[in-house]
Amino acid sequence: MILHGMEVAHLRKFVTPTRLCGLGPGLNVLAARNEFGKSTLLAALRAAFMWRYNSTNRLIKELRPLADQGAGPSVHVDFSINDIQCHLEKRFLSRAAMSLRVGEATFANADAEEKLHEIMGLESQGRGEACGIWNALWVAQGDSLKQPELTGRAGTSLTACLEGELGNITGGAEATRFLAMVRDERALLLDGRGHPKGRYKTAITEEDAACAEITRLRERRRMLEDDIESLAEQRRLLHHADDATRHEQETTDLAQARRERDRLHQHAARLKAAQAEVRLAQGGVTLAQENIASRAKMEAERQHLCTVVDDLRTAMDTAQQRHERAEQATTARQHDLEHAMAAQRAAQDMHRRVSRREQASIWRREHTDATTLVTRLEHAAQQVAQAELHLATLHVDDAMMDRLRQAERAADHACARYSEQATRIEFHLPPDTARQISIDGVALSGTHLEITSATTLRIAGIGDIRITPPGDGDHAQALHARTQTREALTALLTQAGCVDMAGAMDIHAAWRQAGRAVSEARTMQAHLLPTDMPDPAAALAAAKARVMERDRLLASIAQDPDAATLPPMAEVQEAVSAAETRVERARAALLAPDGEARQARDLLTRHRTELEQAHQQLERLTLELTRDRVARPDAALATQHQQAQATRDTAESALRACEADRPEEDEAMVDARISRLERTLEERRTRVGELRQAIAALSSRIESAEGDGLDERIAGHERLRDGHARERAECARQVEILTLLADTLATTARTATEQYLAPLTRAMEPALRGLFPRAQVTLGADFSITGITRTTTEEFADLSDGTREQIAVLARLGMADLLHTRGQQAMVVLDDALTFSDSGRMEQMFDILTEISRRVQIIILTCRSEQFAGLGARRLSVEAVEQALPL
Repeated sequence: MILHGMEVAHLRKFVTPTRLCGLGPGLNVLAARNEFGKSTLLAALRAAFMWRYNSTNRLIKELRPLADQGAGPSVHVDFSINDIQCHLEKRFLSRAAMSLRVGEATFANADAEEKLHEIMGLESQGRGEACGIWNALWVAQGDSLKQPELTGRAGTSLTACLEGELGNITGGAEATRFLAMVRDERALLLDGRGHPKGRYKTAITEEDAACAEITRLRERRRMLEDDIESLAEQRRLLHHADDATRHEQETTDLAQARRERDRLHQHAARLKAAQAEVRLAQGGVTLAQENIASRAKMEAERQHLCTVVDDLRTAMDTAQQRHERAEQATTARQHDLEHAMAAQRAAQDMHRRVSRREQASIWRREHTDATTLVTRLEHAAQQVAQAELHLATLHVDDAMMDRLRQAERAADHACARYSEQATRIEFHLPPDTARQISIDGVALSGTHLEITSATTLRIAGIGDIRITPPGDGDHAQALHARTQTREALTALLTQAGCVDMAGAMDIHAAWRQAGRAVSEARTMQAHLLPTDMPDPAAALAAAKARVMERDRLLASIAQDPDAATLPPMAEVQEAVSAAETRVERARAALLAPDGEARQARDLLTRHRTELEQAHQQLERLTLELTRDRVARPDAALATQHQQAQATRDTAESALRACEADRPEEDEAMVDARISRLERTLEERRTRVGELRQAIAALSSRIESAEGDGLDERIAGHERLRDGHARERAECARQVEILTLLADTLATTARTATEQYLAPLTRAMEPALRGLFPRAQVTLGADFSITGITRTTTEEFADLSDGTREQIAVLARLGMADLLHTRGQQAMVVLDDALTFSDSGRMEQMFDILTEISRRVQIIILTCRSEQFAGLGARRLSVEAVEQALPL
């Protein structure tokens, strides 16, 4: 199979019609940047061949472009199968349709899908997707590390290449049929997981059911025997529980215990009342004592407050005298500080005037620099404007040149296709004879002639020959296409203001030169700009503002008439230092009296506040104490305390008498006895009722079970169990025989697997040994590489990422080569493969790819154009198509 071209539209990033150009036999490489759309093109190819045109699978919906959800994705593919030209067109989702042309035959929709599956060796696997060997040979991005999954038609395709040798190894078709018959016989008794089925499962199920029924019946018989014993025991317990004499004695004991409990409750109430009287009397004594102590405490607090008031008055007088002395000292120091600060301001003013005189020379130099910068910036801006104006007059930029070149290529391509339709005449004549022949009145020159329109061939002395090429549809279409492309090229040249492509190239070169001039002018302008101000207009405005500022400063210097008579800077600086020293000394001298005044003021304020608070507390406490003594004199408090003590002594005597009269019986023990007797009587009544109900239920169950004939039913199910056990044993014996026979045949088949897979191994080993000399691979029954033997045998999963990727790619190349050798279709697509290969391995892989590409078409999609430059492959390109893709 050879892929010749592919066009896509409304497919992910390719919204407008786009074509993959340059495809041919052998090695093909599309090298482009990331996110160019390489993986999208492979997805489009897989969708065209692997997905039904009317599929609505999520993967198909993801092909729609994000910016345009209207039209459905469409793919056109040109390919050949066994040199038969084919053209495939598919549109998905919106207005889904499909057409396929194979040679001269054309198919549509479902018929086209069926024909495509036939010629490509595909089979449907549900959800609108088809599978085949192409799933293994067209490697998507990220799948090159994985081995190909060869299931369904993919495995069948390889098996078809190998099956010719299977019969010789296993004994031919007869051995195969015998192994299939053994497996079919065992499949009647076992399912795919080795579990019994059919009559084997029925025998086991029936045997288990009979055993379960026997167990159930035996359990029922055991329960009947237990019920008979339980009935006798229940009757004995009922006779013991239903005793009238014991019931009467327990009732009498319960009444006596209740009377004893009532007597204990009465004594407890009297004792509780006596204890309450004692607590009440003790509370009266405590209250009288607290009243006496509270009055004594109030009197002591009043005496303390009188002493505090006298002390605070003395401290206030001392603090007032200290504050007056500090205020006088602070006023004197403040006058000294004011005189020092006035002298400092005069010295600083003189220093500013002298500094501005010294600064004048610096300002003049800065004024000159700023004026020069303004001139240079204005000149640079003028050069940039002139270069940009010249660039704007040139209309052939890169975009226009690309359009002109594309139109020129389209015109050349149309002329070439038109020339292909021409009638070709070759001449092999002696020179003298050739001069006697003319074409449309022009002497013949050259050895061949292409005729695209009616032409007259004249032979001197013989006559005229009229040659008219066929006017079929292809010729007219090619002529129309050539005319259209030439007109389109002429229109673009007119739009660009050019006569021909040479003029356009000259204008484009001038446009590039003008662009470089603009860039150089901007670069020169950028060199003049400050690093923190990249805007030229802002930099020019800032430079002009600096010039104006320096003008203003210089003018201020000129306004000082005494600038020339001012003293030197050193003398002024010495005067400023002396003034500052005097100010600092005055401030230091002010700190001591000022701090002393603040401390004295704070102390006076605190003493005044404390004295006011002490006065208020003393007045409040004196008033409260006077009122309390008027309401309750001291003699009344003493009398109250004596009466409370007498009342307490009387209550304590009554409590002692009540405690001496306490009954000997404990109330908790009496309550426990009453509870026990009540519970015993209640349980006796409940027990008698339960025993009578249980005896009735047992009697009824025994009568029912004795009439069921349990022994006869147990014997019948035992006979059924034995019959099913014999059937199960027979099935087990057959399974064992068939399993032994199948295992023996399977062992033989496993021994033959290596020989069965030998052709595929031989197909892979040349490419593998080109990368790993003297290496051998081991294949599994599913055609996957399980290991590689170099100096030692290594499992495939234990290899490095780079080695596993290289082997997986080589496996696909070997499969494609084997399919080609056996006359089946093969083509390999690798998307961003060999990402983990070093430079040495990459060179070896290039040699292997080149050798296999002589027989199989290989398409490589990569973003590493420099690395694949040494492959020597045909370079592919992706170009926009002006016309919409028909379907």
